[in-house]
Amino acid sequence: MSADECSIKLAETVTELSTTLEELQVAVEEIQERNQELAAAHQATEDERRKYQELFEFAPDGYFITDASGIIQDANQAAATLLNIEKRRLIGKPLALFIADTSKRTFLSQLNQLTHLSSPDFPTTLLYRDWELSLQPRQNEPFPVEISISAILNPQSEIVGLRWLIRDMTYRNQAESLRQQLEAEKEFSELKSRFIQTVSHEFRTPLNMIYVSAQLLARSHDGLSEEKCNQLLQRTDKAVRRITKILDDVLVFSQASADKLELNPTLLDLEQFCEAIIEDYQIIAGSNKTLQLNTPGTNHSVCLDEKLLYQILGNLLSNAINYSQPNSTITLTLTYPDHTVCFQIQDQGIGIPREDIPRLFDPFHRAKNVSNLPGTGLGLSIVQKAIELHGGTINVHSEVDIGTTFTVTLPLGL
Repeated sequence: MSADECSIKLAETVTELSTTLEELQVAVEEIQERNQELAAAHQATEDERRKYQELFEFAPDGYFITDASGIIQDANQAAATLLNIEKRRLIGKPLALFIADTSKRTFLSQLNQLTHLSSPDFPTTLLYRDWELSLQPRQNEPFPVEISISAILNPQSEIVGLRWLIRDMTYRNQAESLRQQLEAEKEFSELKSRFIQTVSHEFRTPLNMIYVSAQLLARSHDGLSEEKCNQLLQRTDKAVRRITKILDDVLVFSQASADKLELNPTLLDLEQFCEAIIEDYQIIAGSNKTLQLNTPGTNHSVCLDEKLLYQILGNLLSNAINYSQPNSTITLTLTYPDHTVCFQIQDQGIGIPREDIPRLFDPFHRAKNVSNLPGTGLGLSIVQKAIELHGGTINVHSEVDIGTTFTVTLPLGL
């Protein structure tokens, strides 16, 4: 090879080498740029990891990570505090070890179901939300917690671990209990206020009637006829009976509210008992309403509480009288179906609006169509309490402006 050829070949080699060096330089710059991007991504990932680690560590609720069988792999400080144990001593222990005995069987059963789940069995990774049970910390009393569980899945959508978020419910339960107590106190205060207003109003009318009748009778020598005197005496008697009934209702309601109402069953001739109560309430009803008794016609002696039975039938008859039209009939029917005794009180009165029936037995509740008709709103509440003590039931069927039928069924085998 000649010198010229060598020179040309050398020049070509230098050119190729220069091009390769340039390409290498570009590649080095690209690698450096990629390294910078990777370093930035790594730093961002580390910052994110540290942020979530801080959230994990300082979260106010307990947080556990377990394998699929419930063995603790990690836990935050709140979890260790809840269980009154050092965090490092939690690792490797089964979570079931810290479940209270009262909840352990349920916990193990649910955990067993979780370990056998496969991907088609759950639409999302959230497996349980707001599951309530009791934890058992070391050397402390059990306390209620609320647990949410989510799954850790592998690429094949198989459960390989579980995340447990545990919230101490002690303070929330205490707050809820306090809220309910305050609401009960408020309700009691409102009930007491309604009681005073209602009873005061109900006393005023019969007392005025007694006062006026007494004043007129005191002046009977001024020309009052015997018939007029008898009418005034009947009005006075009716007013006294009304006051007596209100006092009886208040006493029974007070005993029932304090759970001091007692059942004292005695042997009763029911037909005779019903005849007597019809006679009593016919006097209260007066001459413009008729009380009628239907019985099987044979005497039955049964074991029931006489005073409570009088309250049951008396209040139902009183309501029927108060809310019936003049010249109407109120019927008490007595039957003995299937080893029970059934009392049915039917009137032709104003009826009960459908929307009032669910609250019919609430103390002081009165239907919206009673207007200014007399009543304390205690009667049906007392009726329900007395029936419950007997182990019986009460049903009502009513149509507005047509009438109401109450059916009371009491067992005979007390």
